[in-house]
Amino acid sequence: MLLCKICNLANGSRFGEGECAICEGGALKCDGMIETGIAMLAADGAKSFSISTVIDKEWLAREEKAWDSHLRQGESIKNLLNRRISSALRKAGGAEYQPEGECRLVFDFSKGAVDLQKCDVFIFGRYKKRAAGLSQSRWKCSKCDGKGCPGCEGKGKFYESVEERIGEPVEKTSGAKNYVMHASGREDVDATNSAGRPFVLEVSAPERRAFDLGTLASDIAASGEVEVVDLRFVPRSFVEVVTESHFDKTYEAQVEFGGDVGEGEAAKIRSLEGVMLLQQTPTRVAHRRADLVRHRKIKHLEFIRREGQDARHATLIIKAEAGTYIKELISGDSGRTNPSISGILGMSAKCTRLEVTGIDDEYLDSCMDAVKIAGK
Repeated sequence: MLLCKICNLANGSRFGEGECAICEGGALKCDGMIETGIAMLAADGAKSFSISTVIDKEWLAREEKAWDSHLRQGESIKNLLNRRISSALRKAGGAEYQPEGECRLVFDFSKGAVDLQKCDVFIFGRYKKRAAGLSQSRWKCSKCDGKGCPGCEGKGKFYESVEERIGEPVEKTSGAKNYVMHASGREDVDATNSAGRPFVLEVSAPERRAFDLGTLASDIAASGEVEVVDLRFVPRSFVEVVTESHFDKTYEAQVEFGGDVGEGEAAKIRSLEGVMLLQQTPTRVAHRRADLVRHRKIKHLEFIRREGQDARHATLIIKAEAGTYIKELISGDSGRTNPSISGILGMSAKCTRLEVTGIDDEYLDSCMDAVKIAGK
């Protein structure tokens, strides 16, 4: 069996060199493709890069057949090419090899071509939703798929969103192709959030990666509807850290009761502190979520009557486990939440305003510190 110089090297240089039985000459394009990659990196000005190689499936099949025939498996030619390419690019200087570099060079040996792709950028932060009426994510009209129709009054969407208020300034600043926000939970459209909900914004293929996050935060706040704090660049892996984390939250709820509520009723409401709720999926979200019964604990509950509130109105401060439906804790949702404030009082109770005022997410700061230490 004859192999080319590179395939032979991967197999311990145990064969004669000639028309290659594995790559059929494809691997010999490597050096020329490396020169192309070096020129691309220099023109782009990237400070770091990663690589990937694309090899024809038939090439890999011939490699396995050669191993089977000669009983002794060598190094995968794909691994050897990756090492050869990354080593040459590093030696050329100007850019550092990193698994999550600023750009990715794709060496396609089936075409003999090299492509430079801008890698996504990931920005962590905490958003504060100051205005009610914003959904968290972009919500395209299901009838027209965002094109605009009478059902959505030509807007192509049902609501403006927190994602747009954050993503559009980032897209403009970075020259990105798109953006997606990944958050830890969400609040209702009509609720506000002064606590700061953790999120990671995935910024797709930005032309500019170096931009000032402080200036960006000011641009986002200019809308008056959304603010962001604690902005910092993070690795891709932080998306999962944020979206898979669940935190206890504190809420301030304005409540309207069906009758007068005095100190006796207030004591009944306070008695729910420490109680485990059984919450069947609320009627208002049953069309998009599985019909389950969730167990959630109320960790703290205060009853407050503020100046100007009559006997039918009060403010509740509620701290609950992640995933607790606060509106249903108050209303009972026709018995789907048990116990509930409406149920124990024997009268209607409705949440008229809801704000997230605290999120126990200090764990994320510990994760951030670990990322910094690992990066040193």
